Amino acid sequence: MGKVFIFAFLMMTVGCTDLEPMEARIADLEAQVNKLQADLTKSSSNAAAANRVNSESASAASSAATNALSIAESNTAAIDELNAKIDQMFKRRPSN
Repeated sequence: MGKVFIFAFLMMTVGCTDLEPMEARIADLEAQVNKLQADLTKSSSNAAAANRVNSESASAASSAATNALSIAESNTAAIDELNAKIDQMFKRRPSN
């Protein structure tokens, strides 16, 4: 019975030495997870910054388009008024 106990004890200690590579692997995996979490945080921050820049660009483009439309409408109104004046000039008959 004593031999069986010693054999079992030796088997347990041999099994315990096999845990060191597992612990190293676990530590490596934890390091990889931490790096991935940092990368994810950085990517999320970069995406938010890019979204903010895109939003600002879209707003500036919309403002420029609105301004261009306003100028075009103003020019159209001025051209219409000028055409009306020209038409009136040709419709007038010289007075004798």
